[in-house]
Amino acid sequence: MTKRLITADDLTQFTFTGSPELSPDGKCAVYVVTKVNKEKNGYYSSLYLADGLSEPRRLTFDYMSDKLVKNHKPSFSKDGRSVYFLSDRSGKSQVWRLSLDGGDSQVLTDFSEDVTDYLLSPDESVLVCQSSIKDEREIENDDVTVVRRLRYLANGKGIISSTEALFLFNLQSHEKRLLTDKTRNVCNPAFSPDGKKFYFCQTKAEPDKTDYLYDIYIFDFETNKTTLFYKAKGNIYDLQVSPDGHWVAFAGNEDGECSPENIGIRLLQKMGDVAENLTEHERRSLGNYVGTDVRFDEGRPVFVWSEDGQSLTYLVQDGPAAGLKRIGLNGNISTLYFKEKEVITSFDSKNGAIVAVISSAFSTGDLYFINSDGTVKQASDHNRRFFDGLDLSEPVPFTYKAADDLDLDGWVMFPPDSAQTEKKIPVVLEIHGGPASAYGYSFEHEFQCLAAEGYAVVFTNPRGSRGYGAEFCAGCYDDWGRKDKDDILRGLDYVLDHFPTCDRSRQFVTGGSYGGFMTNTIVGTTHRFTAAVTQRSICNLYSFFGTSDISYYFLRRYFNGADLWTDEEKVMSFSPIRKAPNVTTPICIIHSEEDYRCPIEQAEQWYVALRRLGVETRFVRIKGENHELSRSGRPKNRLSRLHEIINWFNKHNTGNLSADQPDTKAEV
Repeated sequence: MTKRLITADDLTQFTFTGSPELSPDGKCAVYVVTKVNKEKNGYYSSLYLADGLSEPRRLTFDYMSDKLVKNHKPSFSKDGRSVYFLSDRSGKSQVWRLSLDGGDSQVLTDFSEDVTDYLLSPDESVLVCQSSIKDEREIENDDVTVVRRLRYLANGKGIISSTEALFLFNLQSHEKRLLTDKTRNVCNPAFSPDGKKFYFCQTKAEPDKTDYLYDIYIFDFETNKTTLFYKAKGNIYDLQVSPDGHWVAFAGNEDGECSPENIGIRLLQKMGDVAENLTEHERRSLGNYVGTDVRFDEGRPVFVWSEDGQSLTYLVQDGPAAGLKRIGLNGNISTLYFKEKEVITSFDSKNGAIVAVISSAFSTGDLYFINSDGTVKQASDHNRRFFDGLDLSEPVPFTYKAADDLDLDGWVMFPPDSAQTEKKIPVVLEIHGGPASAYGYSFEHEFQCLAAEGYAVVFTNPRGSRGYGAEFCAGCYDDWGRKDKDDILRGLDYVLDHFPTCDRSRQFVTGGSYGGFMTNTIVGTTHRFTAAVTQRSICNLYSFFGTSDISYYFLRRYFNGADLWTDEEKVMSFSPIRKAPNVTTPICIIHSEEDYRCPIEQAEQWYVALRRLGVETRFVRIKGENHELSRSGRPKNRLSRLHEIINWFNKHNTGNLSADQPDTKAEV
């Protein structure tokens, strides 16, 4: 079979697997399959059922001429004969139920706003549903917005004008009952095994005056009272009650917001307890922070209790890979499944069985059943035929030293065998965002496209990346664009020194978010790059303080409490715009107009500064998109973004210029 090179347009051919849920007996799993609809410029998702023995069976079939339907968050009934799920097929997202014995799906709820989460009670008589309550209008004029919250913006949402609340929904009478304070946001509902109580996370009454951490509360159905159970000291990412009801476990830390500390499992037994750090001796952080531009997986839960309540299975990232471990209540840890070049993105465990979505450098992720001996049985293979026809590039790993002797991970991808290449290969340096995220063994469509165009692609995990322990993650605190920048450039130098086919005279650089900040920093401190593409970037940390949806609390933590009115010089000293007069590298700026994480005013400042200074600059503004453009933006806009990157580099890739080779390690 003749294989062809991948293209940017192949984005529309990918199928994405996620959110597996095991049946109570552990013999089969329901999961979500997401696909691209190029004509309608969006995505649709369906539920599938798999047992690992036969081909997965599609459960939901939705076609509407005017919209793309999203079915997601599946869960089984207690007897395993029905599946509950969220769907927006009727307009707003509601809870639906599908009998596996046959028949059509039935809508169960009728909330006026989207249901974003739900939980079935142990006796299956009621649902706890999470939905929003809109703020009361102060002015009857749609052109006027009154803002009262300190944190009033959210990327992907805009100005916040509602509160997330929990409702009790009776499945027989359809009666709705508000259970939580309508002025305070909530999340993570969890029933006690007897169904007499449920636990949830809730913000403070006046978070502007205290903090924005979510505390844990109990609602007692017998007394109809809500009681504070645990006052949080850090972020909480997941909450579950043990099957015997003796323990409440949560995934989080006790180090405030934006912490470099590992996310661990903490246990509480009664009200007022000090949370016991069960994973104190786990070297790495729970969850998966390995990035990719081809994933639709909600990634929950972070951990799952065993049926006897004596152990928990959890997802953990170790460098560029992510797998599963088990920890007993005595703190003993064992590895269940961990492969050097695989990334588990989500999983479930029931009745001794485990199912997981596993991805790699050659897979967007598929469903696998994991056996007790660590062997696996692949249950889905949605992309096989498509991927079998592609000539892809395999990441070559390398380890190199930082200036202070720290060991760092890096990779280089070379053009596939069928790509047309010269004797000397131009090199693209890719820089991840976060900074507390990571590169690893996930499929990267953008990288594969660049390799197919004839580029070598270099990517690294500098200090500040997640997955290497708390000290490593904290390595860029109060030091953005300095030691971490040196780490990144040393990785590039390693490739240039050890792979002689790489062309020192044609080096390119790109990155998004924090990677965009770093791209801007790099072109302001060195002339070694032929061209650059900066995406959803930051150039002015001072203005970022007041315009981003994470703004002041994010930067204050990363810069040791620095603030606008006390540390202006410090904040500006880290801002790339200070170095704008040094920039000579042709640069393309790509930015979404509704990006509230790194607002477009950052791109506007950078563009005007560089144009005034005579730098060749292209400014690409993308309407209707936010910070997640590269991962979940509308397909046509994602394709435009990829084409802009490739075209900009191709425009400036004018051939081997080694006769006039610059000093690649010199800085300005």
